[in-house]
Amino acid sequence: MFWGGQRLHDELGGLISDYDPKRLDHASYRLRVGPEIYVSPTGEPDDPRNKPKTSLVEGQGFTIPAGQFGFILTEETIRVPVGAIAFISIRAGYKFRGLVNVSGFHVDPNYEGRLIFSVFNAGPGPVHLARGEPCFLIWYADLDRPSEVGLRKGYDSIPSELTGPIAGGLQSFAGLLSKINENDKKLGDRLAAVEREQAVTKWATALVVGALITLGLRDCSLGLPKDQRYEATTPAQTPPPAHRTP
Repeated sequence: MFWGGQRLHDELGGLISDYDPKRLDHASYRLRVGPEIYVSPTGEPDDPRNKPKTSLVEGQGFTIPAGQFGFILTEETIRVPVGAIAFISIRAGYKFRGLVNVSGFHVDPNYEGRLIFSVFNAGPGPVHLARGEPCFLIWYADLDRPSEVGLRKGYDSIPSELTGPIAGGLQSFAGLLSKINENDKKLGDRLAAVEREQAVTKWATALVVGALITLGLRDCSLGLPKDQRYEATTPAQTPPPAHRTP
C-alpha cells in the first residue's frame, strides 16, 4: 500500500535529508536537482556544453538540448526501509516539455544515498533546469513483509562508467538536419565550381577551334598559285565593251 501524505509527513524526516514539508505533493515528495550533472555532447565542435561532469552551485542553471541525455544527481540523500519500496518519476510539467525518465522507476529496499536520474530530452527544444529545482517525485509503498537484503549503497557523485558510453555525442534530429544542410551546401558549392569549370572549358575550346579555323583558311590561301591567290582575293572585274568602227 502506498504511503499517504500524513504518513509521509510523519516518517520522511528520518528518511530524506533536508526534509521540508512544503515539498510534500499529496502522496509523493518532490526531489531537487543536486550538486552534479552531466549532459551528453551535441557533436558540434564549438558547443560549450562539450565538457566533463559539471558541479553546480545553488541556483546555477544548465541546458539539456533536444535529443540529448542527461544524468542528474539529486540534492537529497534518501533511505528506503527494508519493509518498503520507493518509486520515482519526473513531474508532469517537465514531461510536457519533453523530458523523459529513462533511469528506471523504483528504488530497492534498504537503499541509502543520493539518486541519479537519467533523463532524455524527447522534445523539440532545449530544457532549462537549475540546481535546487524540484523536478522529481518519489513515492513510498509497503511490502507484505520486510526484505532480507543487505544495504544498497547509493551515489555520492555521477560515476564515469555511466558517462562513458554517451561521451562521444548523440545524433539528435536537429543535429542530423544541421549536417544534412551542411552537406547540401557543400554539394551546391561543388556543383557551382563544376559549372564554372565547364564554362571555362567551353570558352577555351571555342577559342582554340576559332584559331584553328583561321589558321586553316590562311594555309589554304598560301598554297594556291600567285595569280589564283590574287583572283581568290580580288573581286572579278567586267571587261570594257569592244570598240566598233562605223
